[in-house]
Order: sequence, then structure tokens, then C-alpha cells
Amino acid sequence: MNTHANIPLIEQVSAVLSEMLGEDFDAETFWDTLDGETDAMDIIGRLIRERGEAKAYEAAAGAMADEYAMRKKRMAERQKAIAKALGQVLDAAGQRKVTHPLGTVSRTSGRLSLRIMDEAEIPSQLTVTTTKPDNAAIKKAIEAGEAIPGAELVRGEDGVTVRVK
Repeated sequence: MNTHANIPLIEQVSAVLSEMLGEDFDAETFWDTLDGETDAMDIIGRLIRERGEAKAYEAAAGAMADEYAMRKKRMAERQKAIAKALGQVLDAAGQRKVTHPLGTVSRTSGRLSLRIMDEAEIPSQLTVTTTKPDNAAIKKAIEAGEAIPGAELVRGEDGVTVRVK
């Protein structure tokens, strides 16, 4: 994201201010002076507003996605209901096929599918066993100083917290 900030100027002024304030460093004085010499506070304000807008757009997009997902589900259920009604019409007429100017409707036989009633009763040679790393246990072991081959702890990118008053 282009902030139109003169980052080198902000770095330069910040370094001079920090050196000038030394042990008497006061955050309020630092930021007031930096604000007078650079556009850092204007940039921060604009970015806080833009972040809030992005958060609102994200929520709105999520709500729209949920709404469309529900609509998609309703339309899929409607298609099934219509197919069932078409089948009932064919059954009532005693026919398996009808040609109509808008399309041909044919009755099809149901497909075989598998239903497992009790997984415990399935013979072991007909099962698949999968393994996956226990991430929580691995992390705990590494944090305790244990070396785990094939795993390491990595630090993510530093973040930013924004509390809007």
C-alpha cells in the first residue's frame, strides 16, 4: 500500500528527536515534535481510517457471501424439489420419458451409494488409517528445549494493534 509517506524523513527526524531527548524521552513531546516536522500523524490517521473501512468492507463482503451461500442452498433445494415433481408427473402418467418444446425429461434409476452404519464393524483390511503431526505437542516439546527432527518454531511477522477511541 502506498502511504505517500516520506519514510526516510520520518526516520531522520525521529533519530534526531530521540537523540535530543535522550534520557528525558517523553512520548508526547516526541510525537508532537514529529508531527510538526513531518506528516507522520496525518499518515497514521489516514491509515487508521482506511483500516476501519477495510474492516467494514470485509464484514459486508462476509455477510454478502453468507447471504449468497444461503441463496445457493435454497436454489439447489428448489432444483431437487422441481426434479421430484417432474418425476411424480412422469410416474402419474406411467411414462419414463416426455419430450417437451423446452426440454426432454427422462426418469432415471437411482444410483447405488454406500452407507456405513457402524465403522467399528468394518474389517481392518477395508479401512484407511491416516497420521498427521500433533502440532500442539510438537510445539510444546520444542518450547521445552527438545529437538524435534523435521520441525522448528518460526516467528510470524510483527503485527499492529489499533484501538479506536
